Amino acid sequence: MHLDLFVKETVYSGCALAFLALIVLMVLQGRTSRAGVAILGCCIASLIWATATAAAAPIALLSSLDSVRLSAWLLFAVALVTIRASDGSGLGRAYLLGAVSFCLAAIVDDLWTLVVSPDATAPYTSQQLIRIGFGVAGLLTIENFWRNTEPERRWHVWPLCVAIGGLFAYELFLFSDAFITRGRVDTGLALGRPIVAAFMAPLLALAMARNREWRVDIHVSRQVVLHTATLVASGCFLVAVAVVAILLRGFGGEWGLVLQLAMLFGSIVVLATVLSSGSVRRRLKFLISRNFYTHRYDYRVEWLKFIELVSEPKVGEELPVRIIRALAEFVDSPAGVLWSLSPGIGYYPTAAWKHPIPADCKVPIDDPFVFGFRNGGWIQARNSEAEENTWPIASDPITADRAWLAVPLSHRTEVIGFVVLDRATHMINPDWEAFDLLRAAGRQAASYLAEERSTKVLRDSELLTEYSKRFAFVVHDIKNLASQLNLIVSNAARHIGDPEFQRDMLRTVEDSVARMNNLLSQLKADAAPHPPRLLNPNLVISAVAAEFADAPVAVEARDEIGTCAVTIDPERLRSALTHLVQNAVDVSCPGDRVIISSHRFGTRLLIKVTDNGPGMDDAFVRDELFLPFRSTKSGGYGIGAFQTRELIRMAGGDLEVISEKGFGTTMRIILPLVSEREPARSSAVT
Repeated sequence: MHLDLFVKETVYSGCALAFLALIVLMVLQGRTSRAGVAILGCCIASLIWATATAAAAPIALLSSLDSVRLSAWLLFAVALVTIRASDGSGLGRAYLLGAVSFCLAAIVDDLWTLVVSPDATAPYTSQQLIRIGFGVAGLLTIENFWRNTEPERRWHVWPLCVAIGGLFAYELFLFSDAFITRGRVDTGLALGRPIVAAFMAPLLALAMARNREWRVDIHVSRQVVLHTATLVASGCFLVAVAVVAILLRGFGGEWGLVLQLAMLFGSIVVLATVLSSGSVRRRLKFLISRNFYTHRYDYRVEWLKFIELVSEPKVGEELPVRIIRALAEFVDSPAGVLWSLSPGIGYYPTAAWKHPIPADCKVPIDDPFVFGFRNGGWIQARNSEAEENTWPIASDPITADRAWLAVPLSHRTEVIGFVVLDRATHMINPDWEAFDLLRAAGRQAASYLAEERSTKVLRDSELLTEYSKRFAFVVHDIKNLASQLNLIVSNAARHIGDPEFQRDMLRTVEDSVARMNNLLSQLKADAAPHPPRLLNPNLVISAVAAEFADAPVAVEARDEIGTCAVTIDPERLRSALTHLVQNAVDVSCPGDRVIISSHRFGTRLLIKVTDNGPGMDDAFVRDELFLPFRSTKSGGYGIGAFQTRELIRMAGGDLEVISEKGFGTTMRIILPLVSEREPARSSAVT
């Protein structure tokens, strides 16, 4: 007795939980249509009935709640029929009015019983007849609803018809059996009512998901359905095996226990083997998608998975391989090859996934197979039962036995490649949905490939631009060295016999050769930038001033700061100062003086190169001085000022110009000083 009560409470509680979950899903979606509100009301009535039964409420009260529940579902079904079958003759209204009258009569009868016999332990005959009436009316209504539904719409409403039709069919069966044969309701059969009602919940959810006009947007995940179906099928299989095992134990004599254990263990092995089979999972997914969903694919999930596969590479996996793998996932292909377009030549295999890359193969641009893509709008499928000539291509690797689908990678109006996928072991023939998804994914993949190709071209262009910049800097520095050597040559005619001049000339030539070799080394492909070092800038200033000792203009170095330290590559500072001093010398008149001075300004070092030349106006300084390849000197390269500023900025400093037309120019280098607590290493080149 206690066990029967426990089973009853458990079954009705499960039914209540099923409707509660459905109600929560509907409420969380917010606003719904009138059909959605009606379904919500029916679910609430079913929830109250199941909860009251599980709580062992009085039979008379349960009968009243049951009548309310059945009335709600019947009126909902009648409303659907009258809406679809309305012809303006008034029959629909009469049908609805009759249903309302019947439901009111049923509820009044149960309420009268509740008042007269509140302690009744079983339904009266009138109540049994009313339940039979509910069953007949409900089945007739659902049958009319199905017949009045357009054939193309029946796929959307069959879950609803099965749910409500099953409810009323079981009511008819249960109470007909009670009225005809027993005179009372069988308690065992009565437990089928909450089970039937509980199965209504997932069917109603599926119906609402298929009928979006009800505006009850319940999304049933395909993965959840797949796993649920797998668990239910596994449970049914194990229950059946358990029943057989019990029979074997009962009738197997001495070997009964052994046979039972062998049966149970063998069934678990078989079940694990089946569930781990990829072909079984694929076929189950296909059956679920075809029979329970409007579309074969959950496009949001598939597209997110595709983007994730293409965008997030595994270790060492390049983009073309990821594209092959992502396209193969759509149709469960085990391998594939990507062929890329070489402009003006043809298509070559450039990447493969779980497949060797074909060697020495090419598909010409004018091959019939390429024309078969129809400018990227067509996917070519090879029928395994067709003859070889149905796959029109001359290249043997693509006519291999495993080749199955060819997906074009179309970017704008050009097919920049295609992916040939191998045939799956347990193949499900692709339909228009699979082709549309592959076509869209192929275009997206082509955009990724085009972007990667553009990125490589841009990177190569940036490397070439950087090399051109280095080359221009080197040429300009060599020009400055040539100017110094030219100065030596011009003085050699007068001082060639002076031993001191000869020694000085030799040192200058050796230094120029070393600097030119250093400059040329910067043009090597693997040349590493010189790291900045701590140095005393006054040593570089003195060395640069010494280089212009024989210039027609006196170059004077003034140390007004004493010992200090900055962080910069010595050659860069020397190159910048040499250019500024050379320009100052070029614009000065014989007898003028160019002054290189250093000053401290807070935490910064100021190095000034001052001349008394013609000066520059503000417009020229602002708009033209630092433009590359713009020069006011005949034979100039127009790169010096730009190069000098770039060299100083690389060290974290800047270059300022103070000039006035007719009053000379001061070029001011600004560099951050290193803290005095950090020792400076004198590493300037002298």
